[in-house]
Amino acid sequence: MSIHTNLPIPDSATYVGNTLRIKSVKKEDRGTYYCVEFAPVITVPRPRLGQALQYDMDLECHIEAYPPPAIVWTKDDIQLANNQHYSISHFATADEYTDSTLRVITVEKRQYGDYVCKATNRFGEAEARVNLFETIIPVCPPACGQAYIAGAEDVSATSFALVGILAALLFAR
Repeated sequence: MSIHTNLPIPDSATYVGNTLRIKSVKKEDRGTYYCVEFAPVITVPRPRLGQALQYDMDLECHIEAYPPPAIVWTKDDIQLANNQHYSISHFATADEYTDSTLRVITVEKRQYGDYVCKATNRFGEAEARVNLFETIIPVCPPACGQAYIAGAEDVSATSFALVGILAALLFAR
């Protein structure tokens, strides 16, 4: 579409791949042309993330595509869904931009590994990997507020810190 006339590309034009070819160019054809529909392109801000066992972790991918794509997350070639282990959210920041977040809830040993964010529209598809690996110390955010201990209610990180300080003071004497 020409920015000056807001008219479709000339009838004598063909679009193949990423090339617009106009035959018999005329003065009226001049102007700026925009590609308004395109296949997804994915960027991953943090391709490797570490988190301690029993803490949540957010994996992110940013997708640019128009029309908006279908977005799925997989692990070991299995499509993930919202459940007690995972929470998936998509946030459209503009017509062609979508941020997708996969929250791994209360990380278990089997959840470490590669995750794939895949976006598809009628012009194509793209995918990107995010690797989740084990750390000893919890990574904040999102793990700053709470930890899970089997058989107990949520315990705040502040409680752990206070117990540690009290123990240090008692054993220092």
